[in-house]
Amino acid sequence: MSIEGYLAINLTADFSLLAAVSRAMGLFSWRGVLAGDGVCAAFAVLAVACPGLRTFAALASPAAAALVITRRAAPRLWAIFTLTLFAQALLCAGLARLLPPAAPWAAPACLGLGALITLAVNVGRPAGSGDWQVALCLASGGRRVRFSALIDTGNRLREPLSGLPVLIAEAALVQDILPGTGYRTLVYGAIGGDGRMACFRPDALWICRGGRKRRGPEVWVAVSPEPLPGLCQALAPPVFASYY
Repeated sequence: MSIEGYLAINLTADFSLLAAVSRAMGLFSWRGVLAGDGVCAAFAVLAVACPGLRTFAALASPAAAALVITRRAAPRLWAIFTLTLFAQALLCAGLARLLPPAAPWAAPACLGLGALITLAVNVGRPAGSGDWQVALCLASGGRRVRFSALIDTGNRLREPLSGLPVLIAEAALVQDILPGTGYRTLVYGAIGGDGRMACFRPDALWICRGGRKRRGPEVWVAVSPEPLPGLCQALAPPVFASYY
């Protein structure tokens, strides 16, 4: 197989795997997946140029690609992303061994399968059928951050003075836009006990979908100093369901 064909298959297969895993974990973005795909391609070239580093490239490639995609996420998400990517890669490698290596249709079959996987996980769902994951862009103090939030129907928190709904986000997600002043204290009750969180009013919030941004509802953002349960790092109020 030519080096061009080898790279084409690697780029397509890696892109499909990265897209599928990041979409499943609510971390999908075209920029992140393309950057991760570029990292995988670089390691593929390294494996070809230096056969002695082939094992290192195979082990480091998924971890490095996951790091690019989860750069703003908690370390636990990077670990889960990497392990999931390893599992999917091993599965695909096993399926690839079933194809006759000399068959002229082997490479097109791999490329076609990769294209179908990408299509299924990214554009296969009809508009409005969402999976309760919403991609957000928040602006405050001239800076912006992007992250995904889970629409939580149980999040009925309201900022007491304005009555606006509250978006809960881990501190690591919004640390780049935290204002110096203007915080209010939000008191909440949960099964594990009561607590307090500092919250601030962002300058603007957009909901991102299909490469477009739509102005979202007015909210306050509560900063959680502790990790949220499960894989989500942000919980959006139910009002977001009508925007997505």
